[in-house]
Amino acid sequence: MADTVTQHNIGAMITGVTSIFPQSSAAATINGASIDRAKHNTPLSLDLHTVVGAVTGAPSAISVVSTLQHAPDNATWSAYQPDGANNATAPALTAVSTENELAVDLGGAYRYVRVQTVVGFTGGATPAISLAAWATFGGESNLPSI
Repeated sequence: MADTVTQHNIGAMITGVTSIFPQSSAAATINGASIDRAKHNTPLSLDLHTVVGAVTGAPSAISVVSTLQHAPDNATWSAYQPDGANNATAPALTAVSTENELAVDLGGAYRYVRVQTVVGFTGGATPAISLAAWATFGGESNLPSI
């Protein structure tokens, strides 16, 4: 049965795609999996969502920052700047078991996007934190029929 777009079926209008699957990370830069927007009807917006869980190693401070990157060729990545000046970067997560989201206009984005997350700690003994990041796409170029 085909999805019918109604007020009671928003799932027919959005697509969620994981870029960074759940994992434990020490201080590092994590380049998420590439997402081909063309495979998802070239959506014109997304909601970047990052979640962190438990931390080990007793750091005195944590920082998890996710930025949307884009590439024309699935190889040459750069930070996406939707307004031409500021990167599409979510506020830093600085506490365990928290999450954030960032709405992003993809009007000027290249075909491929991914999430890049930078994990940092102050102090601790080999600290690590669990995290994941994904994009929920909307505003497809060609909307499904009603």
